[in-house]
Amino acid sequence: MTRNDSDRGEVTATVVMLPVVIVALLFVVQFGLTYYARQVLAGAAQDGAAAAARLDSSSEAGEALTQALIKQSGESLLDSYAISASSDGDVVTIAATGEVVSLLPFFDSITVNASASARVEAFDAQGEP
Repeated sequence: MTRNDSDRGEVTATVVMLPVVIVALLFVVQFGLTYYARQVLAGAAQDGAAAAARLDSSSEAGEALTQALIKQSGESLLDSYAISASSDGDVVTIAATGEVVSLLPFFDSITVNASASARVEAFDAQGEP
């Protein structure tokens, strides 16, 4: 069996390219996890703001709902997360921040943020300005 000269260096190219392809694949998966974690935080913040804006509700109720939703949906995606709620009487705002689980040990963790605001419901009696 004779060796064809055009096959020379093929193993070297494979050995060099395989780690590059694996790292690129991990980058793609990391980006997907980061995007999904941001979506989870945004959805939880929106639902929390809507709950806090209901008539006879409070910003603490919205913060508690946001906490429950993040714990249920994204706890495995996030190394840590924090939630804050504020209200000025007319508008309630829920903000959530989290550190995404890192698949690449040689990179720092990625922080994602989301916030949502909703106008507080108020009852206006008919005929009153």
